[in-house]
Amino acid sequence: MKKVIFGLFVASMFALASCGGPSDKDVKALDSLNSQLDQALQDLNTTVDSVAATVDSTVAPE
Repeated sequence: MKKVIFGLFVASMFALASCGGPSDKDVKALDSLNSQLDQALQDLNTTVDSVAATVDSTVAPE
């Protein structure tokens, strides 16, 4: 029974893979979104680093 289920799973994966990938328009949209998310993450990291540096410099040692 497990072999039958596994065989159906493998067959369905091959069927889905043979349907083709995303269109060029979809790929460009995802690339654009990816670059925007990357830029937002870089901005967030820069902000967090500057806040951490500010907190470190303003906290007086005991």
